[in-house]
Amino acid sequence: MPRHPKHIMLAIVLAGLPGLAGASDELMDLSLEELADIQVLSVSRKAQRLSDTAAAVTVLTSEDIRRSGARSVPEALRLVPGVQVAQVGAGRWAVSVRGFNSRFATKLLVQVDGRSVYSPMFSGVFWNALNLMMEDVERIEVVRGPGASLWGANAVNGVINIVTRKAAATTGTLVRASIDDRGNPELAVRQGAELAGGAAFRVYAQSINRAPFETEGGATSRDEQSGWRSGFRLDSDSSGTDRWMLSGDVYRQRSPEVLSMGALGAIYVPLDFEGAHLLVERSWVTSMGESTLRGYVDYADMASDAFAHATVYSADLDFQHRLPVLGAHEWIWGLGLRHQSVSADSATPVFAFGQSEVRMQTFSAFAQDEVELVARRLRLTVGARLEARNTTTPKFQPTVRLMWTPSDRDSIWTHWSRAARTPSYGDLHASAVVGTQAYPPFPLVTVISQANAELEPESLTAIELGYRRQFDRGSAEAVLFRHRYSHLIGSTFGGVRMPGVLPTVPDMRLQRVNGGSAVTEGLELSAEMAVTRGLKLGAAYTLMRTCYESTGDAVFDAGNAGVADRNADHWFSLTARADLPGRQALDAQIRHVGALSGQPAPGVDAYTVLDLRYGRRIGRHAELSLSVTNALDERYTAYRSDIFPSDYAYDRRRVVLTGRWTF
Repeated sequence: MPRHPKHIMLAIVLAGLPGLAGASDELMDLSLEELADIQVLSVSRKAQRLSDTAAAVTVLTSEDIRRSGARSVPEALRLVPGVQVAQVGAGRWAVSVRGFNSRFATKLLVQVDGRSVYSPMFSGVFWNALNLMMEDVERIEVVRGPGASLWGANAVNGVINIVTRKAAATTGTLVRASIDDRGNPELAVRQGAELAGGAAFRVYAQSINRAPFETEGGATSRDEQSGWRSGFRLDSDSSGTDRWMLSGDVYRQRSPEVLSMGALGAIYVPLDFEGAHLLVERSWVTSMGESTLRGYVDYADMASDAFAHATVYSADLDFQHRLPVLGAHEWIWGLGLRHQSVSADSATPVFAFGQSEVRMQTFSAFAQDEVELVARRLRLTVGARLEARNTTTPKFQPTVRLMWTPSDRDSIWTHWSRAARTPSYGDLHASAVVGTQAYPPFPLVTVISQANAELEPESLTAIELGYRRQFDRGSAEAVLFRHRYSHLIGSTFGGVRMPGVLPTVPDMRLQRVNGGSAVTEGLELSAEMAVTRGLKLGAAYTLMRTCYESTGDAVFDAGNAGVADRNADHWFSLTARADLPGRQALDAQIRHVGALSGQPAPGVDAYTVLDLRYGRRIGRHAELSLSVTNALDERYTAYRSDIFPSDYAYDRRRVVLTGRWTF
């Protein structure tokens, strides 16, 4: 592509700015009071104002998500400081908070309406199976830093809580149709209605049809995404003191990828995902306080007929009770019980499972007290969670938070926390071929990552200092953090075996053990400002370093260096949302990510991406939008897949035309 279109793209952004004085009637600027009243649930398991939270929190509203043009949750998360989002391929993502980025980030808890989608299979989230209907997302709350004292093991580096809209907010009919520049169409339909007694329901269905990425040489990477998802939600009348909600989803999706096995060649793996869940929640208020009981069952299946098959069944019951305020104290406590069954089998020596079926039971209990030391100025929060699982030793996970609000506009907080990450089924029982290499005197050996059923939980001790300032038309936040990890799982040399998986090639075993220690330190800055009635600007910047302590084990230390090299040391984003005359809107987002050092050739260089979205309302019931991703360059690569090794995939410039109609 010639260089001059870059200037054209920038001119489009700048051209819209002079006409902002005539912005549309949908005001983009919020008052100080409106900004301070944004509600957050994820920090204290209760609704509280964002300005009152003693944690590094970002809330993406439904308007933020719509104006970003995001078609998936990871795309929306690119707006959040401290969150590293790298697209591995079409539908494949590496998403983490405060380091340790991975295809399946093991230290990040992700929930949808309180239902955990963190898989015990490989510890992490199968993002390509989480294709939510984005119009139904009310907000995404991102808590950076440990949340284990309330949410349990695996809420180590952060918690992402996706909150969907109540059924009463989605009555009527919505139809969304889109097509990209490669001719891939998608369709979504939603129908909602009010019922007798103030209840409401909605049902929806949507298709998934995403084009494949490209290889370094320009050929297709053969990882196109196709499938469908359907679900419902039923809510009682929300005006009473006794409320309930019932929701469910079912999905099926094909997400193929090509595994790169070194000298063994490339292996095409047609992965099929399917799943379903049913969630019920009831909350009620009495003279003894507010109580919530939530339960869900979940089924998830991942299959490749010629290679392997894994199924996870989950059942979870969670109760919490918030007592009435007693003097300066506000108590909340709860109990949890979770049962998970994981079964797996392999049809190829590339994968091997030490136990074909494992049942995991987890019991948990937590308590937290918020103490107002000085009225409206100084508040102390002390809490802890005890979690016991039948596969590992029990873990006690405490936290202490102190928040000082010297004025109605300023908040300063600090906290100390401990958290644990429990080993996954894959860590404990799955062995896998991860490639081949020369190993003298052998010209070639097969490298196998070996399971270890004796692994113990990884541990984190974290400290954080933050400052938040509210302005008349915006806010700013600065956070310093230091995370110290111990008992990290890594691999050490486990010997050479003959004959190996391939009889003519010996095996070199890498044994997983708890032996690593590391420190991550960083600075997170963010700001948002409504400059005029029709122009809103935002910025986010993260600076971070990861440092492993040397163990003296060359194999172990090399593996740790590989983990550290998967994380950029800085990244930032700039956003502009402009309302234009004639019910038009222009949105721009610039993202810059530093290089990933030490990656295999050709590597991941630093890259800067400009995303644009133009929208226009047509009457009261229709909207058209045109989104351009990666407007400045032909293509780039952001990550090389780990866990399931594959070659670099390159994202080309993409154009998507979307129409939404409501009736």
